Amino acid sequence: MENKNKWDKEYATSFLNEVTFLKSKGIRYTWVFTNDEGVSVWKFRKTKELWDTLSEMYSDKKYEV
Repeated sequence: MENKNKWDKEYATSFLNEVTFLKSKGIRYTWVFTNDEGVSVWKFRKTKELWDTLSEMYSDKKYEV
């Protein structure tokens, strides 16, 4: 049986706060598309810098639940 789970080499987000924060830190998206619901989705290369920057963003108190 073929494994249909494929590893996406890029991180996808439609959360504009993430896109804006990443851009402010010099991380650029690799491409953007509009999904079937008309929502823009940005794709970023998965790197340690990306994860470290997202970690920095989400360590802000305003993102606490």
